Amino acid sequence: MRILSIRALKKMTLIYNFDTTATSPILPEVLDQYVRSLKEDNLNPSSAHQGGIDAALTVSRARQKIAHALDAPEDAVIFTSGGTESTNHALKGAAFASTRLPKRLIITAGEHDATRKCAVFLKDNLEYDVDIVPLTMEGTVDYEAFCNALKKEPTGLISFIAVSNETGAINDLDELVRLSRQHAPDALIHADIVQLAGKLPFSFRQSNFDFASLSGHKFGAPKGTGILLARPGANLVPLIDGGGQQEGRRSGTENPPGAIALAEALTLQSESIEEHYEKVSSLRSLFLDLLEEEKIPHLVLSPTGGSPYVLSIAFPGIRGETMMHALSADRILVSTGSACGSRHQGKNEVLEAMGYSKNLILSSCRISFSPFQTEDDVSYLVGRIAANYKRYAI
Repeated sequence: MRILSIRALKKMTLIYNFDTTATSPILPEVLDQYVRSLKEDNLNPSSAHQGGIDAALTVSRARQKIAHALDAPEDAVIFTSGGTESTNHALKGAAFASTRLPKRLIITAGEHDATRKCAVFLKDNLEYDVDIVPLTMEGTVDYEAFCNALKKEPTGLISFIAVSNETGAINDLDELVRLSRQHAPDALIHADIVQLAGKLPFSFRQSNFDFASLSGHKFGAPKGTGILLARPGANLVPLIDGGGQQEGRRSGTENPPGAIALAEALTLQSESIEEHYEKVSSLRSLFLDLLEEEKIPHLVLSPTGGSPYVLSIAFPGIRGETMMHALSADRILVSTGSACGSRHQGKNEVLEAMGYSKNLILSSCRISFSPFQTEDDVSYLVGRIAANYKRYAI
């Protein structure tokens, strides 16, 4: 009988999560607080009795912590179910409300599916013209094309992603806002900051955005939690009608445990941004160095100056889908791109917009790095990539 070592048993039972761009595990401190809150804050915040008042105070405290972490006014914080709802609320809500603004929306070719599908909705149902600005080969917005799009026709809505969920490319938000305010001063600006929040410095007050969307499960809060930041005074029609919660902006019984968990996760991550950035950058560099040492054919598709949390990489000679499933059998989790686009295997609109060939896209994987991974985790990942490449590469 074969007797496995403790180390071998550990490797068989552990899951090595290198897909944290899709979702991050709940932080241990957040999970503890979430469980306590599920027991203690389980009453309806809209109830008039003391239990309801206490639950409402929990939501209020969460809103204060979130506002502090994002440097936003408290009344800018709207609790939602996640980034997708926040983006829908911002773009559709602004379009329904702003009847006097030009029916034209500018987005970029690097957007998340939530933004893309909202654009289709506005075009099909509200007769909006939609202009999609191309990307550079680095995966960032083509600023000259963005400027030309602004100059071409009057624009009512603008939406762009801060950090690409496919490649980690970081857009120059200050420049995008400057150009928008210069050429479309009345337009409402929405930013998708889902892959930025808790990972890179951010101030809503200084951003000059009208709206910003973020998702709790991307930085260690439970799934089903999110935030829409809406500039006080920005015109926004609610998408959900009902009891008038959150000052009528988003009806539905508020979720005190979810709100406080989201606030705690965002606070913890925001307090450690610099430390985590350095750790993740180091792990990414180690990964690439080890690939070179193992002489594994590869091509980095992410830009050099992008977010170290997200790495798009191709392994010519093997399909990305094959590598993903082979690593999954080794209990290592990577992806071939956005989880929302996983139903369209082999197609990646962001990489296509960057000019990469279909064959290269088919051989690509997205690998996420987290401050809670170790150098041993990265070493094990590279070792299994090497073994699977030798086994399956054509």
